[in-house]
Amino acid sequence: MRKSILRLFLILIIVLFILQSSVFAKENELDKARTVITTDGEVDDMNSMIRFMLYSNEVDLEGIVLTSSTYHFAGNEKKGIEPYRWTGTEWIYDFIDKYEQVYSNLKIHADGYPAPDYLRNKTKIGNITNVGAMEKKTEGSRFLKKLFLDNDPRKLYVQTWGGTNTTARALKSIEEEYKNTERWKEIQKTINQKLVIYIILDQDDSYKNYIAKKWPEIQIINDRSNFWHFAYAWKLHSPEVNRFLQGDWLYKNIKNNHGPLMEEYALMGDGNYIEGELFEEQRGTDKYLEKNPQYNRYDFISEGDSPSFLYLVKNGLRSMEDPTYGGWGGRFSVVNENLWKNDVLDYNPHSKRYEAEYTLMRWFDDLQRDFAARADWSVTDSYEKANHHPEISVKEGIDLKADPGETITLHAVAEDPDDDHLSFNWWHYAEADSYREAKTEKNKKVYNRNSGLLFSITREVKEDEIIDNIELQNEETKTVSFTVPKGAESGDTIHIIGEVIDDGEIKLKDYQRVIITVR
Repeated sequence: MRKSILRLFLILIIVLFILQSSVFAKENELDKARTVITTDGEVDDMNSMIRFMLYSNEVDLEGIVLTSSTYHFAGNEKKGIEPYRWTGTEWIYDFIDKYEQVYSNLKIHADGYPAPDYLRNKTKIGNITNVGAMEKKTEGSRFLKKLFLDNDPRKLYVQTWGGTNTTARALKSIEEEYKNTERWKEIQKTINQKLVIYIILDQDDSYKNYIAKKWPEIQIINDRSNFWHFAYAWKLHSPEVNRFLQGDWLYKNIKNNHGPLMEEYALMGDGNYIEGELFEEQRGTDKYLEKNPQYNRYDFISEGDSPSFLYLVKNGLRSMEDPTYGGWGGRFSVVNENLWKNDVLDYNPHSKRYEAEYTLMRWFDDLQRDFAARADWSVTDSYEKANHHPEISVKEGIDLKADPGETITLHAVAEDPDDDHLSFNWWHYAEADSYREAKTEKNKKVYNRNSGLLFSITREVKEDEIIDNIELQNEETKTVSFTVPKGAESGDTIHIIGEVIDDGEIKLKDYQRVIITVR
């Protein structure tokens, strides 16, 4: 009898352990940002898609939907609408085929990469016939409608690389089905709480004419200009941040000998020709290089849409907690409780002025090295032969309270899966603080436009302006100290970033943001 009870007890313990393990595994999966991508298939979308595939383990991808934009649409022969710069729909399936060829290697270096068949099954064709087309229900709009209405309680980030029209059609279908029913208010509340639409430029009128009017409480993150600096305008800012956008580095570390997927990554003058695109937009041709001598062969072309998913990568910068914090996707201001725009400025030490685009540009070196490491993963069939990310945490925690005038000491704890030598760096992200060093009047912002498009927001430093009055002690060691300014007021926040960097051939970095709130 006792043996039977003991055996039953042991079985119960094992069952509970298995259930607990399953819960933890689910919690880790739920911790990833849930997202769907909409794309119009421009060359920079293609490059962003290739980078995304190497980062697809970092998010919970629900789908990829092809859509149109003011720059690209498929046309409609019956209605007499000619296609414009339409690159087709096969390119995404070709990329998935190439991803499949490197999938086995990627899985060796990180968990969570989605299976190729999963990507195929989750790729849909949306509203592609014309600019802003949303009259008809499509495979893509029905797919989005189902996602928007599902029972998953997590936020759903709708990355908008082209127009918002397929998203708008999905929302319109929901409105048409539920508006005159008892469930309408409940449905509205659910979708308003669930959706975050991350818009890279307004590439058609469907957001302004439909979504903003009919669904004004949906959360919007709107990158109106910063993306240009990781896109076609990358030559128009401080060259110091562009060292890993140059042809020699990109060809060696990204394109050449990095497998079938990275062979598709488009660079200046690489011979790549995109069917359906205008000849004058064929940046892979020698003709384009001849007409644009400012570029060298294999220079960067564009990844203007990448900030929308880089924002979702959980790397310790905590930007998803609040878009005003700043991170790999840039930094944003609060317009209202449902809208964020990238019109806040960070100080650029190279140009000696404040720039909105520097909220994104400041991460370029880290982004590119990280990308290169993952490109290496795609062709490396042994964990020991590639570099992997170190991890940093802070002993004292990541949300602290302190009094004005109090000295704070933070201790970094770090480890590296490859046993690389690690170095440390701490810095004060002053622009992300709610604490302000000086409350004096500043110079006005200058909005720089070209052909009606906003490319840059800048502000010159005033003569007596203080850039940063918090001095860090021992910032290049594991342990850093600083003093909370005596003038800080209750509720003010101070943002300190801890970094750990390995010494691999391609140096990788991890971050931890610590936020100190003044008592």
